[in-house]
Amino acid sequence: MKQITINQAVKLFFLTLAGFSVFTFHSNAQIVFEQSYPYSGTITQLEKEGPKFYLMDVTAKECRIYNLDYSLFRTIKLDVPSNRYLYDIQFVTQHLFDSDDGVELLYVFYQYVQTATSYYYIYTTRIADENGSVLLDLPGCSWTEIKNISGSGSRMLNYVKDYSVYPYPVETRIYRLPGQITGVDTEAIPDFSGDPVFPNPTSGLIRMHPDGFSTNDKAEWVILDSTGKLIARVPVLDPGNPVDLKSLGLVAGIYLVRMESRNYQTKFQQVVLHN
Repeated sequence: MKQITINQAVKLFFLTLAGFSVFTFHSNAQIVFEQSYPYSGTITQLEKEGPKFYLMDVTAKECRIYNLDYSLFRTIKLDVPSNRYLYDIQFVTQHLFDSDDGVELLYVFYQYVQTATSYYYIYTTRIADENGSVLLDLPGCSWTEIKNISGSGSRMLNYVKDYSVYPYPVETRIYRLPGQITGVDTEAIPDFSGDPVFPNPTSGLIRMHPDGFSTNDKAEWVILDSTGKLIARVPVLDPGNPVDLKSLGLVAGIYLVRMESRNYQTKFQQVVLHN
């Protein structure tokens, strides 16, 4: 029998251990379900506290922030005026909009305006801290981008549109921010919610015209009650065709609706159903 040296034996031991470790890692690797929420949510990177998960509760008008073990970190009440509807939350940060360690964020709400012949929406974007203090109000702004510029801080670009006339006038407002944007790399499902659900409030019928919709997408309406409980999923053959909430047996109240498919999803929107 061929003898091996001590050095060879040590090398063989560590090679065997390494191979066993790789095998153990791959054999145990799996996709593990952790948590589920009936609201739109995503992950942010707080500059001091690290990565957090946050969601938008449309009915309660609040942003809830969770640690990665899903214990509650913060609940931030959002000042959304009456007859307005919460639409989006972005840029949940600590040092982007001011210099203290409190959490601040940007959120968007809108008003549905019915005219004699049509309708339109009035958006407002607001930046506030966790105590409710308003840092900036931007009437008419429905979309915001923030860009870090090497050697020159960061800029916020706000797009203000007037939907009461057509074609829509667009204004771009640019602000210098005290901090820079940080984040967690994600590849989110594209959001094609071009317009909110309409009419809203409604006596039953609702529609949506999401940009980029294809009849091959096999989309469906997802309808939740005000507590986030799933009520129905209704196939969508054409986004121009309405869905009748009352035909689903729904009574007057507040519901959360969105359109989704394998390729895209819109944000949950609050819809008021009246008699």
